Amino acid sequence: MRVASLQPSVSIILDRLGCADTLAACTRWCLAAVPSLRERGIAVVRDSWSTSAEELLAVRPDVVIASVPYRNESLAAILKAGCPVLALAPHSLADIENDIRLIAGVVGGARRGEALIAQMRDGIDAVRARTATIAHRPLVYCEEWGKPLIHSQHWVRELVEASGGEFVGEPGTVTTSEAAAAADPEVVIAAWCGAGDRVPLEKLTARPGWERTRAVRSGRVFCIADDLLNTPAPTLLDGLGALASALHPDVFGAAKGVRRIHETLPRNEASKPVGNMGDTDQIGQPKPLRYVAAGLILRGSEVLVCQRKAGTALALKWEFPGGKIEAGESAEQALRRELDEELGIAAEVGARIAHVRHNYRNGGAVDLQFFAVHRFEGELTNRIFEDMRWSPLKDLPDYDFLPADRDLVRDLAAGKLL
Repeated sequence: MRVASLQPSVSIILDRLGCADTLAACTRWCLAAVPSLRERGIAVVRDSWSTSAEELLAVRPDVVIASVPYRNESLAAILKAGCPVLALAPHSLADIENDIRLIAGVVGGARRGEALIAQMRDGIDAVRARTATIAHRPLVYCEEWGKPLIHSQHWVRELVEASGGEFVGEPGTVTTSEAAAAADPEVVIAAWCGAGDRVPLEKLTARPGWERTRAVRSGRVFCIADDLLNTPAPTLLDGLGALASALHPDVFGAAKGVRRIHETLPRNEASKPVGNMGDTDQIGQPKPLRYVAAGLILRGSEVLVCQRKAGTALALKWEFPGGKIEAGESAEQALRRELDEELGIAAEVGARIAHVRHNYRNGGAVDLQFFAVHRFEGELTNRIFEDMRWSPLKDLPDYDFLPADRDLVRDLAAGKLL
């Protein structure tokens, strides 16, 4: 059997079936997806979008297996070659399972096909079981392309739901920047076709109105490598892991293939002044900008609040524990260090809940990132505060909080963020 594979999904499936030796030709994208194919001396052809009859005839395949995306011209070229063709166009996870069955049947690996399908189901079910008891399922906007804006495919919707989220919009359809902003997603996932992990997240979040969305305000904007979500193959399990990590890092931890906006503070950024017009003092000089990470240490419907010492700056104001991000630290690293120093605990830092910038009247400015902390080791010990106590979220507005914290306090009390 000589197979010409015109999409990476086909080559990945054949490789996972243990049938890569049937490949007589594949695309350069297939070689990137399955590097071991480079050693086989397989002919390289163009994909389902741009192949020609001439190059397919030159390979002399017994069957051509193609998959989305297509163009009318490429479909005509495939048919013109006169070879048997299996043309796939999956939309859902069930469609992908059927495609695995079809490909396995073509190469005489029906049993291996069923085993591969069972492996995928088990992986998805395992994640779904871990998210079944999570109370809050964030609203997730997934973008497959940025110009025009296109919602990710139906199978991505299924993976989002399995990973404990709610998918915004209609899968696979064109939308607008305004509609996406109006949905006010809590998480944004960008997986642009062909962009790998290089989606420019800063430009994406600068779209008009997006600064008001919960996702941008909390910094929960992610790029997931497009091959993990856009390739209808068993590699979707890795995409599921990336989604679960982005949506519920406190449950799933970190995962490969996922990048978060402003993940790590550059080494020269910790004390860098900001020169925007809104960040200058009365004589027009840039205000010194301090980068700070703070923890929302949660106990059921309560959160730990701390009061500043008498005699210090902003004395007796209430705040959430945390402190300055030092050069070379990520916000999460800084928060773990600060909570150890201030409270004597080893904290498990979870999702970023909010990201705000505040200018004080005295000329100072602070960039604040707030993270959820659901678990920690050690006994809470007051090392630097005047007072600390557990407060119901609904009662937070009763405290005299730092000005930089007040918008967050209002949203927490209204149940908008947790």
